Amino acid sequence: MDRHASSAELKAKAKGQMLGKYGTLVPAFLVVEVIMTMINFMATFSLNTRTMTGLTVQFVIECLLQLLMGIFLAGQTYMYLNVCCGGNIKISDVFYGFGNHPDKAILIQLFQLLLCLVFFVPLFICMAIFSFVDVSVSVMILVFSITFVIGLVGGTIISLQYSQSFYVCLDFPEFSAIECLRYSRKIMKGSKGRRFYLAVSFIPLYLLGLLTCGIGLLFVIPYANTASANFYLELMSYRNRHNQ
Repeated sequence: MDRHASSAELKAKAKGQMLGKYGTLVPAFLVVEVIMTMINFMATFSLNTRTMTGLTVQFVIECLLQLLMGIFLAGQTYMYLNVCCGGNIKISDVFYGFGNHPDKAILIQLFQLLLCLVFFVPLFICMAIFSFVDVSVSVMILVFSITFVIGLVGGTIISLQYSQSFYVCLDFPEFSAIECLRYSRKIMKGSKGRRFYLAVSFIPLYLLGLLTCGIGLLFVIPYANTASANFYLELMSYRNRHNQ
């Protein structure tokens, strides 16, 4: 019976594909993290986050960094698709997005960021109201908890719905950013649960990675990214078989 590959199968496949490639994948991951951390530090080290102005500026900087991260995500997507397809990879692949339609990467990231922020609007409104109105701590905690959960659930759904956008962007270079997003939403119909389960299945490994002072994450994150790339390839293969 034709079926989708299970999370266990995708992860087992990723393990085999990564053999002999950790020497490239780990440094490539570190390069992106170091660059983003340095930019964040230089942009925010003099900010006074105890004031509303400082918090607002920090929020704007974080949003801009997320857009920059979109370009790096395009490069990382390119690298992990090559891993899954047996191609050659190099550390410089993480910069692939800067020379190949960075505008589309930024737009894809911007669209997802804005949609996620929409679900956190109730939380932001409550924070603004409570800064001027005195309420009991219990009421404040309850309201913050409810609005935060709304934002978290809504943001998770958006992330799942458009999780294949960067893969689509590379697979169909003729697509615009909006077309990539629409196609991701289309192919993820009926598959969001499987993608969510795949992501959740890595939580124990992430926790173990944290217990090693973060060193283990250098191997867990590339492993998770490779499994995610396999998810996309398997999803497209399944669709192609059933659309013939």
